[in-house]
Amino acid sequence: MSVARANDAEAMRFSHLWNLAGLLTGLRLAAACAMPWLEPTAWLLPVYLFALLTDILDGWVARRTGTTSAAGAALDAWVDKILHVNLLWSLTLADRLPALWMPALFARELIQAPMIPLLVRRFRKLEGPPPASSWFGKGATIGLALTTVSAIVGPTSQLLAGTTALLSLCAGLDYARRHRPDAALLGWLRERAS
Repeated sequence: MSVARANDAEAMRFSHLWNLAGLLTGLRLAAACAMPWLEPTAWLLPVYLFALLTDILDGWVARRTGTTSAAGAALDAWVDKILHVNLLWSLTLADRLPALWMPALFARELIQAPMIPLLVRRFRKLEGPPPASSWFGKGATIGLALTTVSAIVGPTSQLLAGTTALLSLCAGLDYARRHRPDAALLGWLRERAS
């Protein structure tokens, strides 16, 4: 175990969220929770754009103020997922987005979901690579934002949604490749299964 990984694990504290960057992430979480009620109103697009702005600013603020933390990075990632799942599901229920697009647009998350027990174990044992974004992931995130705006303002661009789905799939596969289980972890899983 390296000293850097031990420090990363120690940084996962709730108290590290009490700063301006954490406040911005918290505001995005509030917006994410409000999305189902905002869907039929004119407030949907402005609140979504505000949420996107907080997503851009929270990391920048954390780096500028020296308040970056593992807890902040983890909360940021989860809040982004909550925001988009709530909003896109609301748009789907309102027939503004085809339901079949949901699994495609969230391919990255569907690939990551079965890996959660593995990643939690690695985190607790301080093993494996620290979480890091990829160009596929950044592309999928930008594509998801553009697809979401497209669905809010008018007919959704199928080309844009298809490109986003492809980037999401590539991001998920890249994530799975980078965090694939090693032999020791597979042995641990076999022990638990038997």
